[in-house]
Amino acid sequence: MHRLFRIQILALMSVIAFCTAYAYASSERPSPGGEGVSAISGWNVSNIQYRLADGPSKTSSVEFDLDGPAATVKISVQSSGASFFDCVNTSGTHWYCIISPEVGISEFDELKVIALGN
Repeated sequence: MHRLFRIQILALMSVIAFCTAYAYASSERPSPGGEGVSAISGWNVSNIQYRLADGPSKTSSVEFDLDGPAATVKISVQSSGASFFDCVNTSGTHWYCIISPEVGISEFDELKVIALGN
């Protein structure tokens, strides 16, 4: 009888430990971030400006605003996602991204912004 009581106590302690660990893990909230084109995106992108290169058939940079602060931002301008370009925060939530090597306008088929929280 005493042995059965020990097993029950051990099982109860295991359940409590598991529930506590599960509750702690599910309470962690990640910072905003994401990649997407709908509700999964962590930021809204606005005031997008494309800059032409010296030769007007290529794009040299993109500028835009995010609706909140971010630590790291990168962009891609081709749906193939072959290249991602680093962006620099110029002030507040305004970002400037140099496209190097420059991409021809005819190859520029999307603007994908990937941001990571601060």
